[in-house]
Amino acid sequence: NYDILIAGTFQMIDFLASRAHLYPDKTFIFYDAPMPYDDPALCVEGCANVYSITYNQNEGSFLAGVYAAAMTQMGLPEALRQENPVLGAVGGQDIPVINDFIVGYEQGACLVNPNSQVLVQYAGGWNDPARGKEIALAMFEQNASIVFQIAGGTGVGVFEAAQEQGRYAIGVDSDQATIILDTNPEQAERILTSMMKNVDVSLYRAIGLYLDGELPVGQVEGLGIAEGGVGLAYNAIYTEATPQEIQDLIAAVEEAVI
Repeated sequence: NYDILIAGTFQMIDFLASRAHLYPDKTFIFYDAPMPYDDPALCVEGCANVYSITYNQNEGSFLAGVYAAAMTQMGLPEALRQENPVLGAVGGQDIPVINDFIVGYEQGACLVNPNSQVLVQYAGGWNDPARGKEIALAMFEQNASIVFQIAGGTGVGVFEAAQEQGRYAIGVDSDQATIILDTNPEQAERILTSMMKNVDVSLYRAIGLYLDGELPVGQVEGLGIAEGGVGLAYNAIYTEATPQEIQDLIAAVEEAVI
């Protein structure tokens, strides 16, 4: 008797695409990947009862790049500040969605300082913290002060490296500092913020649109900063570590993107 069923992530695309038509009286909300609406071999009857949500991670990562460069230039402890910021980004794999994060991050850094340098390396997988740590340590040796992890479980190693070297990191998808704050407060303090995919906000929004009769079923929507789909984690660690002028800069950039 359910009216709405929610599923998500790329692992579920084929499963839902081939079965949604069997339940034409149901509405499916699918998050973090688009249905292949234009491929009749995959999307039977065009997946006409499925609404897809993707997240404009380039917008959120743009904020992360602005933040990382500004902090490196004028917000970190004096010994780690750099006139021309050197930043790092560790990707899980060299694939379009990860490069969408990276291009936003690079552009954000260049907004603060056109001479910013972003070191980029791909780990080749998503569950290898040792590899993530190895790459981050190499980036810190190349003078990076902040490394953005975009590598799932592999990125846990980035946080370990930051803690060991007295450097900093940016998390991804969820508020990764808050998650470990109770169990590992020293490491949490090295995660200045995270680039959030606000799945909760996006699903709440979708259900509101459904109730109002305005949900664009049979289509995909990319949600950015304006829709609350992406953004930075503004937690106590961020507030304590970030000078007010940089907080004001981030707020202004958010408004500019919107």
